[in-house]
Amino acid sequence: MLNENNLAFFKELVSTPSPSGFEAPAQKVVRKYLASCADEIINDLNGNLIAVKHGSGKLKVMVVGHADEIGFMVNYIDEQGFVYVKTLGGFDVNLLPGLRVDIHHQGTVVRGILGKKPIHMQRGSDDAPKLKIEDVWIDIGASTKDEALTKISIGDTITYSSQIEMLSEDRIVTKATDNKAGVFIAAAVMQELAKKKIKANYYAVSSVGEETTMKGARTSAYQIEPDIAIAVDVTFTSDIPGADKRIFGDVSIGKGPTIALGAALHPLISDKLRQLAEKHKIPIQLEIAASHTGTDADAIHSLRTGAATAVVSIPNRYMHSPNEMISLNDLENTVKLITEFIKSLDDKIDLKR
Repeated sequence: MLNENNLAFFKELVSTPSPSGFEAPAQKVVRKYLASCADEIINDLNGNLIAVKHGSGKLKVMVVGHADEIGFMVNYIDEQGFVYVKTLGGFDVNLLPGLRVDIHHQGTVVRGILGKKPIHMQRGSDDAPKLKIEDVWIDIGASTKDEALTKISIGDTITYSSQIEMLSEDRIVTKATDNKAGVFIAAAVMQELAKKKIKANYYAVSSVGEETTMKGARTSAYQIEPDIAIAVDVTFTSDIPGADKRIFGDVSIGKGPTIALGAALHPLISDKLRQLAEKHKIPIQLEIAASHTGTDADAIHSLRTGAATAVVSIPNRYMHSPNEMISLNDLENTVKLITEFIKSLDDKIDLKR
């Protein structure tokens, strides 16, 4: 299980609102955690946080997780005070009605309820229609547009309102596991390496904008020019009712992180991770990302002259919902695996195919 300090850091991180493009509050949490163990911490103009531990060699290794979570922005307020939004990231809109959200306005939080026209008021088919984002609104308890504008403004950001829940000693539920889990791992590896001598130069990156623009991974990798890059993210599980493993493969919560295999990923890095997992008895799973990975790796692997890239993921149930579930043991095992990987590296590694 995670130690007390790391669990507290993870809980603070997932609780801190950081919708895509507005990650600064989460980066402050990451900086505080890394302040005592990194040789250098950089915040760039895009909002990325890059922490460095210098090694004795020239090899540069980047481990990146994205700090942004999905969210919304206030787009329009009608005359009755109902609020309409644009999305920051991907949503299943049919999931939204009835959920609570937090509207972040000038340092205050305004609670709202996502609403839609009740099924009883809809004529025709008994089947629930496929909703568009313009079909739902947020009710903040205002009676008029002018009243609503005393509480919120066009452009305010919005996140799910959700509490952290421990469903068992191992299973944790949060609104922002995607992808504060990856940020946590990159930072926790830095803590693990703090008092160790390493040969590779280790860059722990908390990137921005993955859910919308991918700008964080691209711009941070452009600065660092890593020889090796590992994108740490979350991935879907197929251990739920109705999941077709012929399509999604065999991925379960609590059975270790996944290592992705595919065209964008470097086989030497994937093989080395698998060998280290076997050596140190760390459980892993395999998943296929045949072309694009859907992670920061897509923005990194072919940048400049390229980086030897891998994707390591935490199995995550109920992705892009207010109740994403992961295993704390999976988190801890991912930290162990990547720590061992960084420790094993030196300038002699031959990355040519």
